[in-house]
Amino acid sequence: MYLKRVNVQLPEDVYQTLVNLASRRDESISAVARKMLSEAVLIEAANDGIDKVTEAVRKAMRDVLKPTEDRLAKLMAKSAVAAATAMYMNVQTIADLGKHNAVELYNEARVKAVAYLKERDDNE
Repeated sequence: MYLKRVNVQLPEDVYQTLVNLASRRDESISAVARKMLSEAVLIEAANDGIDKVTEAVRKAMRDVLKPTEDRLAKLMAKSAVAAATAMYMNVQTIADLGKHNAVELYNEARVKAVAYLKERDDNE
C-alpha cells in the first residue's frame, strides 16, 4: 500500500491524547492517527451518502404523493361546497315550511354535528 505524506498541525491537547493512545496501543503515532483519520473519513463519506439517498427518497415520495394530495384537496373543496349548499337549502326549506325559527334550528343542528365529529369512534 502506497502512503501519501500529509503534514498536520494539532493543538497540544489533541497531540498529547494521540501520544497517549499510541503508547497504550504500542503503535506509532502515525499509525494511530492514520487509523482514526481513516475511520472518520469513512463515517463522513457514509453520512454524505445517506444524506443523498434520503434526499432522493424524499423527492420520489413527494413526486408520488403530490397528485394524490392535489386530488384529495379538490375533493374536499367540492365536499365543502356541496355541504354548504345543502345546509342553506335545508334552512330555506325549513323557513318555506313556515317555521320561523329556521336559523335557531340550524344553530342547534350545528352544535350537535360538532359534538358528533368530536366523538371518538371505537375503531380509531
